[in-house]
Amino acid sequence: MEVKQCVGCGYCCMKTPCDASRRLYPGARECPQLIWSDKRERYICGLMSIKTSLGAEYRKELHAGAGCCCGLNSWRNDVKKRVSTEAMYINPIPTIMQMFLRALSCQFMSGDAMTLTLAHMESDMLKSGYDKSEVDNIIQGIVHIFTNNRSSFTKEFMG
Repeated sequence: MEVKQCVGCGYCCMKTPCDASRRLYPGARECPQLIWSDKRERYICGLMSIKTSLGAEYRKELHAGAGCCCGLNSWRNDVKKRVSTEAMYINPIPTIMQMFLRALSCQFMSGDAMTLTLAHMESDMLKSGYDKSEVDNIIQGIVHIFTNNRSSFTKEFMG
């Protein structure tokens, strides 16, 4: 297998996040730490960009500088900012809230109860002055986290 220099196309982080991303953001299909740099015209890893010893640990774990083993990846030849469907609505939700939602999704509660709770939350957010598109993104993120982490035992319980 030929290893080539990473060009920052974002393919790996959007398609198959690394172990560090899966530990930090369980349930996320795309890494929220993927950052587009307009200045460098490429994606960079937020974890590898940390300036402390923690960043050094991530660079070591993620084999920074080792290159790309995805030689057949067509994104390598077309590095551009891509629309990330996951990060688009997961990022507005703080990590601690994402953890709470994952824990909540494991509880035995009906889909109807969750739907009514989200409707109430949406109404309160709009009354508080949140923008409709921001509210929609947050609600979509909550639904995404909840449905992707719900156990198969509770998925069919009343909706």
